[in-house]
Amino acid sequence: MTAPPAGPPGCYVRRPGGRTLTIHTPAGFDPRAFTAFAAGEEVLGLDVETSAINDKGPRHFDPGFTVRLVQFATTSHAWVLDPADPAQNAAIRATLADPARRFVTHTNYDPLAVWAVFGIALGQRVIDTHLISKLLDPDERSGHGLKELTARHLDTGLTEAEAALHARMRAAAPPGHRAGNAWLTWGWNHLPADDETYLVYAGLDAVYVRRLLPALLRQCRAFTHLVHMEQWLAARSTAITIRGLLLDRPYTTELLTAVNREHTDAETHIAAALGVPGGSPRFAAWLDHQLTAAGVTDLPRTPTGRLQITADTLTSLTTRHATALPADVRELVAARLTMARTSNLIANLRSFLNSADPDGRVHPQINTLRAKTARMSITGPALQTLKKHDPRLRHCFRADPGHVLISCDFSQVEIRVAAALSQDPTLIRVIASGVDIHDATASLMYGPGFIEQQRTVSKRATFGTLYGGGAGALAEQTRVTPQTARQVITRWQSTYPRVIAYTRALARQTLVITPSGRRIPADPARGYANGNYMIQSTARDLLLAAVYIFATLHPQVQLWLFVHDEVIIQAPRADAERLRDALQEAMTTTFRGVPILAHAEILGTHWGRLHPERTATTGHPERPIAA
Repeated sequence: MTAPPAGPPGCYVRRPGGRTLTIHTPAGFDPRAFTAFAAGEEVLGLDVETSAINDKGPRHFDPGFTVRLVQFATTSHAWVLDPADPAQNAAIRATLADPARRFVTHTNYDPLAVWAVFGIALGQRVIDTHLISKLLDPDERSGHGLKELTARHLDTGLTEAEAALHARMRAAAPPGHRAGNAWLTWGWNHLPADDETYLVYAGLDAVYVRRLLPALLRQCRAFTHLVHMEQWLAARSTAITIRGLLLDRPYTTELLTAVNREHTDAETHIAAALGVPGGSPRFAAWLDHQLTAAGVTDLPRTPTGRLQITADTLTSLTTRHATALPADVRELVAARLTMARTSNLIANLRSFLNSADPDGRVHPQINTLRAKTARMSITGPALQTLKKHDPRLRHCFRADPGHVLISCDFSQVEIRVAAALSQDPTLIRVIASGVDIHDATASLMYGPGFIEQQRTVSKRATFGTLYGGGAGALAEQTRVTPQTARQVITRWQSTYPRVIAYTRALARQTLVITPSGRRIPADPARGYANGNYMIQSTARDLLLAAVYIFATLHPQVQLWLFVHDEVIIQAPRADAERLRDALQEAMTTTFRGVPILAHAEILGTHWGRLHPERTATTGHPERPIAA
């Protein structure tokens, strides 16, 4: 391999693709030269090298988290600075804190590190190339990492630098740190900060993210307004992560103790009765034998033919076949169901406690463009999976002292969006009447004397038809026969024909362009999903627009969390009613003549409301967990 070209003292030079890139090292730091460099360009590439992150802990907010290097770059020059050096630390802080300075990063990893170590919030002064790449192609499988994008849009210089760094880390890692990815963790924590390969990689990261920005922006001319809106939302979401959610640690700890006890009791009961652990494959084989003897053969199985032991399977068994089973079998099935239900609770509660920083705050990672439809996701921990109908997990999180939480979510927004997009006169008339949409649909399909089961089937048919589901899916969800499911779908289609015509027209498109201008490439094998893309994405953009209006009118209010079609804010207790009304007003609007309704409520001090008579685990009227 040809040796890298020599550069000026204190610099490394690389020429990927024939382009000369200069990396200034900490050893060659010149305060005057750096000041002139930083003053020469309003927008700088920003990247940091940090200690290894523990994804199961507080991440950036772990007391042991450190920033080892900070890089600023133009499209051709990078300065790599060492925050351990007082003069370089001062230069880092001055550059980051300059209110006129703008930065380009890839994901919010770097802004979070800047806040955690230097206490500087970059806010709206950051533009994120990862978000722009997701606007250009929202498919998560397309490859949105910085190395993948720069190799696709620029050249392979950065991927080669990463490969060289990884090879260096493997070679340098001491014995005992080479198995699996242990060498990578060792490298991020211990590779000398003056290592040439490390410094070159660090500097090129900042150069390439700065070079990537114009390459991506050139492709966004038709929807530049979305770039602005998504960057705004990303900055607000990063602020949520920085501030964190206050964990009610005493309640969470006590709930974990109670749920652990219930799980252990159930497991012990099974072991005493059968001599095998409740989670053992031998329990599944035993239960399969009991069900066969009782004539129960319609439960789902794995591809290898084994009986599936899940909470859904066991719940179905206890509700549909309880009378067919002997009492002792029902008792053990109930114990195994308790194990299944409490396992998820235990995993969540442990993740809450492990994720909390020393001040008792959990800092969730919010991916604002996770799905193709631009719906958001939350990880570390996965708070969007916590269900409303069981508030025990949500109750683990509380407002700051003197504050309350206020929630507002849309009412049946996806059906309203479907009516607005398709302009189906019957569905628009149903919505305008103010009656319950699912009641009205059941009445149109079955007549005014419909029963509750028919309403449930009608509701499932509504969402299934909007999102391309067929008779098989409807039959499985509602447990009606396939013939009945086909009849229901036919009735639904004849009730709302314009909706059907609209979704069928969408299914023939290769690119879905939403009313906001968002572009979603169709999956050639799943054209029926285009209706889903259009409706969910439009609903998400209505939420973003409403939150933007509210936050602009009330800039001091703290956004607390986003959960699907719901936004939660934190407000001083004395101002709660006024802000609840203001939030509901901002989220209540019209879309193409169809009213979009929202409902706001003051949740109180905690996210989830516990019923006073409920216990932490069973819900029976016994001693409640202290709130």
